[in-house]
Amino acid sequence: MGEIMFSKSLFDRLETATEGMPSPSGSIDRWELADSVLASVRRILNARQGCCETRTDFGMPDLNDISNEASETVPAIARAVKYQLETFEPRLSQVQVRALAETDRPGDFAFTVSATLKVGEDGEAMKFDTVLGSDRQMRLRT
Repeated sequence: MGEIMFSKSLFDRLETATEGMPSPSGSIDRWELADSVLASVRRILNARQGCCETRTDFGMPDLNDISNEASETVPAIARAVKYQLETFEPRLSQVQVRALAETDRPGDFAFTVSATLKVGEDGEAMKFDTVLGSDRQMRLRT
């Protein structure tokens, strides 16, 4: 039963409940799980701090507030991404966020995220890139 609870986010479970009964198979589809986690990561990283009254730390901080020094901006964003994923996506553990030197467009910040995806009792390596664009939206590249 514990395996099924973490195979989908709360949003995914609620959506499934409105569509009909969830699959009783008990087995975890790794691709479905990864897709669910990535959808959750997108929601988390595109939320703005202060959007949730019950968890004021939920969401990415405003870039204007993230650092006083320009040289500290990229490490501060990486720390914020790591904190958000470790705190609000329980299916990921051992989260590491590393800045990428080059981006496709000036003004973008790119990071590689490596983590362990909890699959039942086991863990599976997961890696994806995220880009914070000049429009302040996080995009994931898998």
